Amino acid sequence: MVPDPRARIAVMLAGLGVSIWINVVTLPADPGIVAPVALAVASLAWLALIAGTRGGHVAVVAAVMCAAGAVIAVTDTNGLIFTGVAASMAAVAFDPVAALVLSTVGPVAHCLAAIPHGPFPGRLLATAAVALAGLVAGASRREIDQRARRSTLVATERRRTELARAEAELAGERNRLGRELHDVLAHTLGALSIQLTAIDTLARNNAPREKLITQIELGHELVSTGLDEARQAVRALRGESAPLAAQLERLCELHQAELELDGGWQELEADTTLTLYRLIQEALTNAVKHAPGTRVSARVGFGPRDVTVQVGNTRPAPGPDTPPAPRASGGGFGLRGMRERVEQACGDLQAGPTPDGGWQVTARIPYRQANPGNRSDGSDR
Repeated sequence: MVPDPRARIAVMLAGLGVSIWINVVTLPADPGIVAPVALAVASLAWLALIAGTRGGHVAVVAAVMCAAGAVIAVTDTNGLIFTGVAASMAAVAFDPVAALVLSTVGPVAHCLAAIPHGPFPGRLLATAAVALAGLVAGASRREIDQRARRSTLVATERRRTELARAEAELAGERNRLGRELHDVLAHTLGALSIQLTAIDTLARNNAPREKLITQIELGHELVSTGLDEARQAVRALRGESAPLAAQLERLCELHQAELELDGGWQELEADTTLTLYRLIQEALTNAVKHAPGTRVSARVGFGPRDVTVQVGNTRPAPGPDTPPAPRASGGGFGLRGMRERVEQACGDLQAGPTPDGGWQVTARIPYRQANPGNRSDGSDR
């Protein structure tokens, strides 16, 4: 099997030339008109196959070539070269049943041509054997071609799958970078904007200098916190562990929330650390935003297989004396964003009111990545 089309054509032309030469040289001195005409027809059919005959014409040309070679074989056995080549080409182009039907044209034509020339059936057995050998050779080549095509298709599909997976991973990484950037900027810039508004209000109302200084210091603290969060996000994206305990203490202090660490502290993966921090940050922000003035608490428990987080607030006090919303602002995605983060960490999240009228967010995140199990749905606040 010659893979290059031009080389294949050259080989087939060379084979045709050799076959014609052999048959011309070995023809008897007085072959009559049938053998030369059959040789010319077989040669033209071979040229037609080389030229790239398609569709149903291939069947006609192969049958003609097979029959012409069988007719030549009545006077010269070298004519069976055409019969064998035609049977082989039919087996390559068609399924086994169709190729077998086309190849039977050779023995039938040989029988019809042999009757006037001597005892029947003449070289029928040799003609059938050559046609069968051509069928076997062609079927083998067809199987090799089909196997090569299947291998190519499998390799192509595998490559497409790998490219699709790489694109999905790239898209996921872009979404992750965008989410972290949004959370850092939304939290820091949102809180800083509120803080600047408060400073502007104090300045316009000629507030005491001490209050202005206090608010400016709070603004500096917000900027410092935002920078720490940005560094933490960069460390997590690089796969580096971040000091979660110190970050949580500072975060709870900023939101005036109680922090409880239960169980033996364990080093977590960078992604898990960032997920825990963002979860508690968003939960605290929601608590002080929707229930200002209430007691807010955050608890982180380290179990044998997973880490649990509980962030809740007490029932808001009714009346006009409820304090205004605090300075901090969350990422803006609420429980939906928290749930997405927890699910990506193969955990589950629950959120809802407590019996005493407060609100609590509970999440469980395994230490190692695993197949996601049953995940509890919550509702956005």
